Amino acid sequence: MKYFNISQRLIGLWLKIINWGLCLFIFLLPWQTRLIYHEAILNKEVWEYGRLSLYGTEILLVILIILGIVRKCLRYPEPQVEAGFKPAFGVKDPITYAIIAVIMFTGLSIIWSADKAIAAQAWLRILEGIGLFWLVYDTRQFMSNFKLAFIGSGAVQGLLAIYQFFTQSTFASKWLGLPYIETNYLGASVIEFLDERWLRAYGSFPHPNILGGFLAIVLLLIVIGLWQLNVKIKNQNEILKADIYLNTFYWFSAGIVFLGLLFSFSRSAGLGFVLGFIYLFIYTLKNKLKIQRWLSIKLAIFFVALFGFILIGWPYQLFTVRITTQSKLEQKSLIERQTAITEAKAIFKTNPVIGIGLGNYTKQLQDKYPNYPGWAYQPVHNWHWLALSELGFIGFLLFVFLLVNLWRRTGTIEKSLILVLLFISFFDHYFWDLFFGLMLWWLVWGMVLDKENEFLTT
Repeated sequence: MKYFNISQRLIGLWLKIINWGLCLFIFLLPWQTRLIYHEAILNKEVWEYGRLSLYGTEILLVILIILGIVRKCLRYPEPQVEAGFKPAFGVKDPITYAIIAVIMFTGLSIIWSADKAIAAQAWLRILEGIGLFWLVYDTRQFMSNFKLAFIGSGAVQGLLAIYQFFTQSTFASKWLGLPYIETNYLGASVIEFLDERWLRAYGSFPHPNILGGFLAIVLLLIVIGLWQLNVKIKNQNEILKADIYLNTFYWFSAGIVFLGLLFSFSRSAGLGFVLGFIYLFIYTLKNKLKIQRWLSIKLAIFFVALFGFILIGWPYQLFTVRITTQSKLEQKSLIERQTAITEAKAIFKTNPVIGIGLGNYTKQLQDKYPNYPGWAYQPVHNWHWLALSELGFIGFLLFVFLLVNLWRRTGTIEKSLILVLLFISFFDHYFWDLFFGLMLWWLVWGMVLDKENEFLTT
């Protein structure tokens, strides 16, 4: 009995370490600090998708996954040490089969990949993403902590985005993984109208669209967090100071994150958030949830007021150019995207069954067009065509089978977050081939998976 008590305390401490470690990982995930241990230069220019690197948050994640595995080994001989524990997935669970199949097939794709080092790195990151998904889901009793870390991280990115928009530049930091960018830099993501160039906010990300996607998800988390908090306040006899502080944090973060999303000028992220918000509002109408409905209306008014304030103080063309897509720069972007889709279809046809190999899309472009500068080799801006090209029908269908089973296990409210992910995936690629995007993808799935999860239940 004495031994059991010691074991229980050790396992409890182990669990707290994993909990706070995951909170730290979530908070730091947007920062791009990394060690590039193999540089890739093509025609005297950097080939980003050929680089081999190790992110600081990646090291933390691997440590946490190892701790999680050790915890499982310690716990199973004494399952009663955690009351009410339910294993993440059973042996006969379709999700388990789907995950194993995805891991095996993507690992096998290294064999037929032209660049096996790139494929191996991409496969390891899929393993890390699935490990993160399992770890978050398996420690879901701490989901409220994970949510606050997520929102806190989004608020920091929102503040950084506001600073970048007002100063029209970023600041460089080797240790934070931030390059210096301003409006006159070649390759900078800007909005052009008349003779003006306006820098889109990057946050700590390599592109404004990634910032926008992240903030769209954070903003929906804030909306649902406010739902939860106000329902809780109504059901208790008194308003606690902690509730007041949390409510203030949510509203402050909502304003900051909304402005950050606005200043990213990401159409896919903005529309994704609107889609998720409308879905939630319809849910309140369908289920006659008065508190949640009025909160949603208040938030909508708040967001419209902030947007109106920006329109008063800054040129309206910043937004109309992005909507009408009539400027030369916007037209060029649309043409490039259409050309990339055509190129992706051609690459897919070269090996439609098993694909060209994980992470090898830009390598295939390099082989086809060897004289382009390194930066010109870009993935197609569509998650589905990129996955189809690299893994063929077999690998893509395995992923679809996995996602369908995950969707079935996701609660009604939680589906609003997944809708954002799926919508953006039709217009961008970072959920597939960038470390941050891949981790964000699996992190969200891990957070929303269980229908009995108290994380988003109202």
